[in-house]
Amino acid sequence: MSQPRSGPTVALRCFGADLRRRREAAGMTLQSVAEKIKKDRVTPARWENAETVPNPRMVGVLLDLYETPADERAEVLRALAEAKKPGWWHPWREVAEVGVIDLESAATSIRSYAPGVLPDLLQTTEYAEALMSLRNPYEDPAVRRLRLELLEARKEHTIGDGNGRDRAGLWVLLEEATLRRRVGGPGVMARQLDYLESRIADVRSSVAIQVIPPRVPHPLAISLCGHLEILRFKEFGMGERLIQIGLHPSMTLITDDSDAVENYRMAVDVTSGFAPPRFTPLPLTSKDFG
Repeated sequence: MSQPRSGPTVALRCFGADLRRRREAAGMTLQSVAEKIKKDRVTPARWENAETVPNPRMVGVLLDLYETPADERAEVLRALAEAKKPGWWHPWREVAEVGVIDLESAATSIRSYAPGVLPDLLQTTEYAEALMSLRNPYEDPAVRRLRLELLEARKEHTIGDGNGRDRAGLWVLLEEATLRRRVGGPGVMARQLDYLESRIADVRSSVAIQVIPPRVPHPLAISLCGHLEILRFKEFGMGERLIQIGLHPSMTLITDDSDAVENYRMAVDVTSGFAPPRFTPLPLTSKDFG
């Protein structure tokens, strides 16, 4: 199965950023490094941009050039080994949108605006399966099972299991119409709403949901932008990321452009002002689908 280009993992990005920091601290340019290691200037630039991975011997050469203290060298080599490891999603790599999943898994906070349907990270397995059936009724059942398994693993590695072991903080902005839009039968929707209520009612949970009431004149710009996520990280060298999620992986866009991130964050902030505060009970319950 062909896959879209996923881009470098967070671990590899952090490793590249660390190489850049050490080079700059040593007062060296990319050109001077290239001359020392007898490579063209593009080679060390690609290492720092996480486009390629240097081998351990070459990393040792770079650490010598940067006069890295002995007690830090082992840590750098461990980071290199970690950056080269397959991600937790490797068993599902044939169906994984790795660029999105890797960023979500490493994020400390995720802000999401999800028009139309619930975001993946808040879907029950039943809801997700019903949605997959609507989007692609002829999908191979084996492939669909892989997607559902991946979804459960993705939720566990990103927002936790809802039993006091939450990971990233997830703050979701929804239209009320999204909660009322039936995906699957009444039972599927009833259990989906029960799941959402359980996540926001648990004082240990880091999941927060704001629901925009109908007939509220919130900004048109946010309504037209589609499903988006703004991710924040604690790792060195990882700026915020904006993910615009498409119906197909090839349509998903990821950017770290600070102006783009700020513009979308402002739109989300303004829109959230039209909704009741976070942790407010949902405007409908499972009984509405009973």
